[in-house]
Amino acid sequence: MIIWRQGTVLRVVEEETKVQWLEVRGEEGKEETAVHYPFLFGRCKPGDRVWLNTTAVRLGLGTGGVHFVAGLVDRPPKPEPVQGHMMKLRYTPWQVALATGEEPGSRHSNILKERRSLEGAPVLIGELHSMLPVVVTTWRGLASSDKLPRIVYVMTDGGALPAPFSRHIQTLKGIGWLTGTVTCGHAFGGDLEAVNLYSGLLLARHALKADLIFVSMGPGIVGTGTPFGFSGVEQGQAVNGVHSLQGLPVVIPRIQSVDPRRRHLGLSHHTVTNLASVALAPAVVPFPQPLPEEILGEIKTLRERCGVRHHWLDVPITVGEVEDRLLDYPKKIRSMGRGIQEDPLFYRTISASAIVAFQLWKLIDSGWTAADATAHLMSLGV
Repeated sequence: MIIWRQGTVLRVVEEETKVQWLEVRGEEGKEETAVHYPFLFGRCKPGDRVWLNTTAVRLGLGTGGVHFVAGLVDRPPKPEPVQGHMMKLRYTPWQVALATGEEPGSRHSNILKERRSLEGAPVLIGELHSMLPVVVTTWRGLASSDKLPRIVYVMTDGGALPAPFSRHIQTLKGIGWLTGTVTCGHAFGGDLEAVNLYSGLLLARHALKADLIFVSMGPGIVGTGTPFGFSGVEQGQAVNGVHSLQGLPVVIPRIQSVDPRRRHLGLSHHTVTNLASVALAPAVVPFPQPLPEEILGEIKTLRERCGVRHHWLDVPITVGEVEDRLLDYPKKIRSMGRGIQEDPLFYRTISASAIVAFQLWKLIDSGWTAADATAHLMSLGV
């Protein structure tokens, strides 16, 4: 079911190439926020009457709880010219032809014909989009000024489909910390488009020349409280994909010290399911230290359940260290409505995992094999 309403554009609040944030007045007279993607219908301007998909707001959702422009009432759309031949949002009224990196005619298609391996590159795999700025800020903080890594974000279609919806992507690219983005599957709007995660990873590595790759869905996640009924199962699937492409998967566990849902308090059941049941290949799994005894017990139980021999790695890290690094990020970072002060363990876990991926990259870049680099970090800690 879709809840449709008409609205009138009052003002353009934010104007970017690929997205407009609008203030609109709905049928009830209330002023609300709406998001518009100009490549669908052309640019909106004040006074335009628009059709709004108001479903997310009516359902009281958090991420995605804004209206979306779904059409113009009084004038025909003026979309951007067709860019390619591969359809995303297929068989919907908004299906769009985009130029993917794989298709014939792309300057990257020959790369994908020849390069079938990530060549041992570490790939950091998160579950939530809000992990992105913590990861990139940590990597920038660890880098020396004479060797800044090329960081590429590979966005899957497990959450929001349009990359322009993410203000974090916009910020990170604006300050030059993010080299590029690849949008996979039905996700769209990245610097490069990919048909699926596998070719998306190869494009990140070989077309965008990534040193460090971070993979996660866009903003938003679907969850139902059942063991496998959440879109974040793709984290475990990404482990399999990275491994099959001869890369080194590094998983960010989801650990929270604050959450009203018991299934996410401590070690999230999402992480347990991904590592024990979805991932069929070994991954490096960092944990921040120190941890409460209860969470250490949960990790012990998880390790006993896993049929795959993951590489469990302890990383000493304090909340102060993470806070200091995050000061460099120009905007406030919040996840599930909480910042680092409300849930320091969540942010420590992300940063610890980013540190491990960075150290693996440095070792592999200097000539170590992925296996030797992993064994070395496990013997020393980070």
